[in-house]
Amino acid sequence: MHRICFLFSIYLSTVLSVQTFAEITPYLVTGFAEPKIRVRVGQSLKKVIVSGTDLKRTFHLGNKLKVFPGRKRIKFNCDSFGHKNRKKFKKPTLLASLNSMTGLVTVSGKKYMGTVDIVTSPKSDSCDVVQETRLEDYISGLLAKEMNSSWPLEALKAQAVAARSYALHKMKTNQVSKTLGRKAHYHLESSEKHQVSGSFFDMTRSTDLATTETQGEVLVTPKGKLTPIFFHAKCGGKILRPDQVWGNTVIGYHKNPKGGHCIGHGKKKWRKKISYKRFLSFLKWAQKKKLINLKTKISGKKKIKILADSKKRNSIRLYWGDLHLVVAKPIFRRYFGRVLFPSNNFSLNWNDSKRAFAVSGSGLGHGVGMCQLGALDLAQKGWSYKKILALYFPGHKLEKAY
Repeated sequence: MHRICFLFSIYLSTVLSVQTFAEITPYLVTGFAEPKIRVRVGQSLKKVIVSGTDLKRTFHLGNKLKVFPGRKRIKFNCDSFGHKNRKKFKKPTLLASLNSMTGLVTVSGKKYMGTVDIVTSPKSDSCDVVQETRLEDYISGLLAKEMNSSWPLEALKAQAVAARSYALHKMKTNQVSKTLGRKAHYHLESSEKHQVSGSFFDMTRSTDLATTETQGEVLVTPKGKLTPIFFHAKCGGKILRPDQVWGNTVIGYHKNPKGGHCIGHGKKKWRKKISYKRFLSFLKWAQKKKLINLKTKISGKKKIKILADSKKRNSIRLYWGDLHLVVAKPIFRRYFGRVLFPSNNFSLNWNDSKRAFAVSGSGLGHGVGMCQLGALDLAQKGWSYKKILALYFPGHKLEKAY
């Protein structure tokens, strides 16, 4: 990976059953040069302080360029600016761009490579900060956040390919802008909603190497089409398809890969409880959202009986009074959140002594795509990143985008 000069430089049956990807073939669909990615790294900030050496600042409203020799600290009072110009800026507007001859710009104590953009937030009372940088530099900084930079190289390489594929799909489809219904000044954001990216000091020799050795590699469908490539922390023994979690089918995800390689890593199990009142509120919400098929309106107090359940099932079967209901497990996580339901891999039963519904589960995350702790385990056992990706993405192939 090109860098500016001063930057520091499992069991036998399972093994035999998994096919590895063939040699990387040219990415025929696009064949473009390495792109630059725009990542929202700060959101709804009242004030933004940018510093650096030999800063170059461009004010886009008047197309004014100014260079500041030496060390410079620039403050943007976004709240007061937004208050004065609320009527003028009815949608997010690019205010300023800053970069440095050194290649590094500091925002709120974090050093970022590339260019930093200051954009008005949707309500114009604050600012968003967007980093524009080379996609490969973005991937190197991300690896220490989405995984651990001390993990085996092959696990990091698998993560690099998955994250690059996810990011490139967002970029090529302009998905954020389509979702918002307006022009977005970024391709994706640094959060669990998309991917958690890192700053310059999150980049290490290992993350650089994992990025360099997979440069430009992405996962595509057999016809060479980019699709979202998902990953999560720990499957807990079961990997799901997108349609089982979000209700929409994604090309390439036609199988449920074998999970469970993560069992010896991380927290083994988690337990939670839900009161009758909260459970009833959940059922009413699910009915209102038409997530359960029940014509009779849920109201009043009736006995709720949970039928025998296990983590292997993808739905909860229950009786509300005399009415039989089937509720997909991911709906619980959507309503109650990630704290109460860390994963979609759980069983639910009534605890008579505590007068509450007992939830027992394992895993962390939505459970779709690559299990990161599973990738760690497989890499520790000597699996290559190609073999790891082939296991978790059997409906995709590895190709080189640039």
